[in-house]
Amino acid sequence: MIKQNKNIKSNLVQGKRLNVFVLFLFLSFLISLLVKLSNTYTQTVKFELKPTRLEANEVLISKEAKTINVTLSGKGFELLKYYIEVPIIKVDFSELNKDNSHYLWTERNQLEKIINHFDAKITVKSINPDTILFPYDRQFVKKIPVEVLVNPTFALGYDLVHPFRSEPDSIILMGPESILKTISSIRTKILNLSAVNSNVDAVIALDIPKISKQITYSEQKVSVKAEVEKFTEGSVNVPVTIVNVPEHLTVNFFPNEISVVFYATLKAYNNIDASHFAVECDFNELSSDNIYLNPVLVKQPETVKTAKLNASQLEYVITPKNE
Repeated sequence: MIKQNKNIKSNLVQGKRLNVFVLFLFLSFLISLLVKLSNTYTQTVKFELKPTRLEANEVLISKEAKTINVTLSGKGFELLKYYIEVPIIKVDFSELNKDNSHYLWTERNQLEKIINHFDAKITVKSINPDTILFPYDRQFVKKIPVEVLVNPTFALGYDLVHPFRSEPDSIILMGPESILKTISSIRTKILNLSAVNSNVDAVIALDIPKISKQITYSEQKVSVKAEVEKFTEGSVNVPVTIVNVPEHLTVNFFPNEISVVFYATLKAYNNIDASHFAVECDFNELSSDNIYLNPVLVKQPETVKTAKLNASQLEYVITPKNE
């Protein structure tokens, strides 16, 4: 028991000695640090020039930060904060000279403001570079159409009634005029659809180009929509009309009717007949190089998606009219 008590007392003594040593070491470090911070140093610090009070209808073209190297002399206490926080100097652009494309920052014109930025105990030794250009452009607003990119496959017998469209069909861009002039439209990301047999209504992101980092978009996504119905094929015989025939001639041609094959929705199919189509041949197109009458489908109903003629040439006989 007596031996155990002696061990406990010995450990306590050793622990106290260790604590005293650690405390002494910490105090030594603290004193050394305070002595070093009390010394005068000359250091070069990189400062970012942060634009302020830029005109509302203007925008800086380059997003890359402009920086200056400022050589400072002062006590370590005064210089320490520039290594802890981000060194920034605000620049009042309303006080800078400018031309049609650049704002001009110069050390000569901004020296007093830079000196006033620091505590009186800090001396500004030098500034480099002495001139910086800030390219700018006029803020511009432009409306551009949205191009829908869809890769669809349809279930058997189904198809689009009208082409895919986006809502909204156009968006507003705001940014430097020089950049917006190069943009005429914007596309969506590709929308892949398979076995489509009903109306389409999907949200898809716009394909924002990398050049547009300085551009604000009114929309980042759009809705892609389309009406889908079941389709069928049909045909009707349509009379052919010859136009531009001289008054003194008669043209007899064969066949007098041409079969028109059309593709339409089941809903519209029963209401479609030959009167909704018109086929014409133009007499003026006849020449030594073209000896056939070429029929053209000049009219078809809006309810028909596609239509084609089953004949591309007509035979004919030209005779003079009887006086």
